[in-house]
Amino acid sequence: MKMYFLPTQKKDYLFFCIALVLLTFLTTLPTSSYASATSTASFEKQYDISSLMDGWEQINPADTPQSELVPELKDASLTTKTITIKKGNTLYGVLKKAGVPLKQQRKIVAIISKQKIFRFDIGKVLTLAFRTSPKTKRKELIALTAQLGKNSKYAIRLQANGTFTAAVEKTKYKGKLQYVGGIIKESFLKDVQYFGLPSTLAARAFKLLTERHKLTKKNLKNTDFEIIYEVYPKSSGIAPRIQYIRLGGVYSLQLFYFTGKSGASYYDIDGNTLVTRGKIELVKNARISSKFGYRIHPILKRRLLHTGMDYAAPRGTPIHAAADGVVEFVGRNGGYGKHIRLRHSKTMKTSYSHMHKFKKGLKRGSRVKAGDIIGYVGSTGRSTGPHLHFEVRKNGRAIDPLKAELPRPSKLEGVELAQFKLSQVKLFLQVAQQRVMKNALAALTPEALVNAAL
Repeated sequence: MKMYFLPTQKKDYLFFCIALVLLTFLTTLPTSSYASATSTASFEKQYDISSLMDGWEQINPADTPQSELVPELKDASLTTKTITIKKGNTLYGVLKKAGVPLKQQRKIVAIISKQKIFRFDIGKVLTLAFRTSPKTKRKELIALTAQLGKNSKYAIRLQANGTFTAAVEKTKYKGKLQYVGGIIKESFLKDVQYFGLPSTLAARAFKLLTERHKLTKKNLKNTDFEIIYEVYPKSSGIAPRIQYIRLGGVYSLQLFYFTGKSGASYYDIDGNTLVTRGKIELVKNARISSKFGYRIHPILKRRLLHTGMDYAAPRGTPIHAAADGVVEFVGRNGGYGKHIRLRHSKTMKTSYSHMHKFKKGLKRGSRVKAGDIIGYVGSTGRSTGPHLHFEVRKNGRAIDPLKAELPRPSKLEGVELAQFKLSQVKLFLQVAQQRVMKNALAALTPEALVNAAL
């Protein structure tokens, strides 16, 4: 029986209660990949999660940023200062004038001097956040930020152990979710647009569905559908994106947008995707400082082929494997510095250079999964600053990493599959809540109010 057609408010309330019980049970899932996968395997066999309503927020663990800011002292007084760099200013001078303790001044200067992401240039605006302990009355810096562009900023934040970490933080834009649903009478593309889906998203939805089924006019007739898409503010520059599709009838298909460690894709209810090739974020929040192609070498000062791509990031930033593979080399390799080479197939290999250090336990013959941490950004070998030099080689020949198609997983597994399924349960709970409220409001008709008054 399909649970998403609930004719009465009473059944809606029962639906909500079932979701709450399931959510409570699944949040206690073990972190073991075996337990996580098996504990949630039967949920979708019992419930068809659909009928998403306007206002639902996607729950996606991979998109949830983790706060690195040191925990605030109880009753601590927090203040901020904004400083515009002027001609003749020095970083030491600006920090001293702002009231940053000398010990912290030295740490901040050391961090900024070792990377290329942020430059202390005239006109740059720095925002400094301080906290003051009510007991000691001592003031200390907890964050220094500077805007890099419209959608990103450079931030140095104080950690709980007293050290500072630097990173490029992308602006998090909150999208607004829109719901479209109806019955297809003739053409999928025309009918979904008739019900309010923008033409570009209609074409995208049709492509996603035809990759999995051959859609015909005959089979689509009188088929019900639901689509959730997300729109962002114009200032973000982010294009609208489909988050969920359900196609009923003979197809009975649901697709969910989900971002895992191997990248973003559309998955069916069991965590399967047809996407077997693509790219992942090798160094999160990094800046591409040099692309593939001929350039004037920054150290040798002559025109040479740059056989990879450079990702500038603070020293110690984690580096992720681009695809499933086997470690073929790990160690020092001349100008490449600390270097790792992975073999992905008979023809494809990737390499990662100038590392600060390797992941502990990694050795020749080790198997890695797409998205696994294999090392940390550094500046070893022939390097002008901390960055990752990433190469892709096909049949021994270097190719442009931006154009390379590397193998990637076609199915979510273990803990990641459990997270995907748990996000569906949370979504299921939100839908049930909205249905209860929607039915309650729908019952407040003029006639009902009049009868209640009588």
